[in-house]
Amino acid sequence: MINGAKSGTWLLVQRAGDLYAPRDAFEEWRVQKRADVPPIRFKGEDYWPLSAVPGYRAKIDFANQSVELLFSPDAFSATRLTQEMYKRAVVSPVLPSVFFNYDLNYTGSTLRDAPSVNDLGMLSEFGISNRWGVLTNTGLGRNLTDNTTSATLGQGRSWTRLETTFTRDYPEQNRTLRFGDTHTLPAMGGRAVYFGGFQYGTNFALTPGYISQPIPVLRGLSAEPSTVELYVNDVLRQVSNVPTGPFTVGNFPVVSGGGEVRVVVRDILGRETVLVQPFFTSTQLLAAGLSDWRVEAGSVRLDLGSASNRYGSGFVSGTWRHGYSDALTLEGRAEAASQLQTLWLGAATALPAQFLGKVDLVASHDQNLGNGNQWLLGLERQGVRSGMQIQAQGASIDFRALGQDATVLPTKLQIAGNATYTTAKAGTIGVGFARINQFVGVSVSTISANYSMRVGERLNLIMNASRAVAGASSNSFGVTLLIPMEKNVVTSMNAGIRGGQHDLYATASQSPPGDTGMGWRLLGGQQQDERRAEGGVYYQGRYGRVLSEISNTPDQTTVRLGASGGLVVADGHMFATRRVNDSFAVAEVAGYGDVGIGLGSNMLTRTDASGVALVPQLIAYQTNSVRLDPTELPVSAEIDSIEQFAVPAWRSAVKVIFPVRSGRGALLKIVLDDGDVAPAGATVQIEGDKQEFYVARRGEAFVTGLQSTNRLVLNWKDRQCRFDVTLPSATPDEVPRLGPLLCKGLAR
Repeated sequence: MINGAKSGTWLLVQRAGDLYAPRDAFEEWRVQKRADVPPIRFKGEDYWPLSAVPGYRAKIDFANQSVELLFSPDAFSATRLTQEMYKRAVVSPVLPSVFFNYDLNYTGSTLRDAPSVNDLGMLSEFGISNRWGVLTNTGLGRNLTDNTTSATLGQGRSWTRLETTFTRDYPEQNRTLRFGDTHTLPAMGGRAVYFGGFQYGTNFALTPGYISQPIPVLRGLSAEPSTVELYVNDVLRQVSNVPTGPFTVGNFPVVSGGGEVRVVVRDILGRETVLVQPFFTSTQLLAAGLSDWRVEAGSVRLDLGSASNRYGSGFVSGTWRHGYSDALTLEGRAEAASQLQTLWLGAATALPAQFLGKVDLVASHDQNLGNGNQWLLGLERQGVRSGMQIQAQGASIDFRALGQDATVLPTKLQIAGNATYTTAKAGTIGVGFARINQFVGVSVSTISANYSMRVGERLNLIMNASRAVAGASSNSFGVTLLIPMEKNVVTSMNAGIRGGQHDLYATASQSPPGDTGMGWRLLGGQQQDERRAEGGVYYQGRYGRVLSEISNTPDQTTVRLGASGGLVVADGHMFATRRVNDSFAVAEVAGYGDVGIGLGSNMLTRTDASGVALVPQLIAYQTNSVRLDPTELPVSAEIDSIEQFAVPAWRSAVKVIFPVRSGRGALLKIVLDDGDVAPAGATVQIEGDKQEFYVARRGEAFVTGLQSTNRLVLNWKDRQCRFDVTLPSATPDEVPRLGPLLCKGLAR
């Protein structure tokens, strides 16, 4: 026994009143001996004294030839409960495919003193996927019906290209390459800019489960084999078993913000030791030694949504973030265009009292304006019941950033902050403020407050108010009472005042009970001092979504009709489906139509007459369980597994084949030449089929995979005979009993 735990059988040597053990025993027991203690030699093997281990005691039972050893817990090697390394799944072969997404929207408006307006718009996406990557193109169509009234209002028929992008992922390296239209990676104090060109850099999302932020490490000590319970903010998150000795918990559940972790160590005797430790982590920090970077080059995209091919000046840029330590992440970014160059330097760091601090400094040089600068300071804290954030940003009048119009002045100073506090009984209260100072114009300051609480068991009360305290005279106040009801029905009553205009209305809505079904919404009352009534229904199904809505005010009645969905061409088949926003699979159950197939227990689609179906909503680079419903297969169908696993690339197709052995089953009674029945233990095969079936008592064998006419082979003691089987007409699920059937050429 080692500290109360069984440790197996070991040969120990006693010399001069001291016990000695071999090296393997020390390694098995996980105890650490002093390095300066010499071993003794016994039967060609080295033995070390147990007294070389701190806290050593021994109790020998000569009657049982056993010994109970006790070591100090500090003498044991530390047990590390580390975050399980995500085993990267092998990506399935990409099935070449073409997909098309559409969103159609028709609007018909009847105005009191103006002509009616009818408009049909469409948002489309065309994509091609193969082993090289994914090419997509999105477009926007306006006034496709070419309505005369719309054309008179300057809204004639038009088609605008939005984005054309080729994307290739390198999941083994967590990197992504893009060509075409995309957006830049924003710096800490900057903004994203749409551009056309190329982009290459890290993409941790290519490894699902990959954690880029620092994970806290907790340390403890167990005197005996124990159970460790980990509570994060008083919620049990995991239970682990540890042997005697020190241990570290590095498989901390992924969280963001600060809080308190409690570790309860319970040994085999039920004794408890409680360790309490505060923690802090943030998604804005990178783990120590981890780098996140991206390089980009191209031309700034202008008038996205209204012009198909308008681009501005060319530029190159590079962004680099690095986790200098678990508490400090550094950031740098450089941009260079023909007339503008910028350099960004920033840092995010963990501060005392579970605060996160941010600082960002930017220098710019414009060929016409000269040098400028921008700065940012931020402080935030997110706890269990409270949170706060404050950020200040300012710039000089000559500062310009990439994509910013040179004629538009930057904001001189903007300060914003908010704080929230939650209690179990009184609800959540939040306050906020903001101030904006411009180089030209009036400065504006606002304050706001909100409060929410549970009323009774089901109701939720929400109140919010805001007031402009400088630069404007706008005030608002609102109250909302949410009333959840049965069958996914939610109603609300709303009252408020904004800028002197009053709101008083009620809403009701119902969402589908599952992934498919009908939903509806209603609204009635007064908004902005105007009577308004609205209603709509929608249906979500296998092939997409359709909706119908109507709204009415004293001056206008509007009808909206919409439809969205997708088409996919893959593996020689065309499928109608929902919008293709994720990866998908072409599943085949050859010869079996109308069989439900989905992900896990969620049946999403059904096979067509040939046994093929498109399964949407697969998660890229992650193992997806594609499963069929075995209850919808005939009894005669044999299948090795109702579940197949697929790991698709991003927005790509994979082929999933369920090998089903078709045919009918029958109970056959077989007799031999001598008139006796076939012996139990003999095997029967359909000629040309590898599947074997055993003969049971009375010469009977249940055989599946039979067609209308068959030649079967009986094998017994290295001998064979053959016989024919013709099935009678019957339904596929009927199991006929046939025989006796004579197998010629074999006798018992």
